[in-house]
Amino acid sequence: MKNAPLRFCGLSLRHNPEKLVIDEKDRIHTYLSPCCDADSDSLYRELCRVTGEGEFCGEDCMEQYKALERLQLSRRRGKLILPGRTPIYAYLKELSLIAKPVVNVLSYRFVLIQAKSPRQHTLGTPDDYIADEGDSLWDIADAYAVPIEKLVALNPQIALIDELSAGERVKLC
Repeated sequence: MKNAPLRFCGLSLRHNPEKLVIDEKDRIHTYLSPCCDADSDSLYRELCRVTGEGEFCGEDCMEQYKALERLQLSRRRGKLILPGRTPIYAYLKELSLIAKPVVNVLSYRFVLIQAKSPRQHTLGTPDDYIADEGDSLWDIADAYAVPIEKLVALNPQIALIDELSAGERVKLC
């Protein structure tokens, strides 16, 4: 099976990282109940941390790395699309070379940290939404607390749920 490439802030990595770790944790509080049995409550879900290692290949491997480095230096938060996962918003916390560059091959390591969506949850859902540049159905589902499955069913005219055209109308209910 060939996975779609990892994408961050509109930048697609030509080759998915060789090593990818997605760390999602719940913070749990354990306590004793009156019956002396241990019990627990989930306090909150930590922000997702995505780490990985990979290689840029080709004559432009240094340019590929520099493009990712510019995103890190800009501290920009953007959409992270992982193969087989729901997109999240993240920022590139760490980026480093892990080996001396070989001709047309550059090895790197990265750490991405989940960030809150730039859209705030909106109380009271309108009937439809007009997409802005760079919007996706995932963004809209998050902003309006509408299940993604419902948005997809309501909008069969939308071919690509990851990238909407500016001005595209999206039914919300």
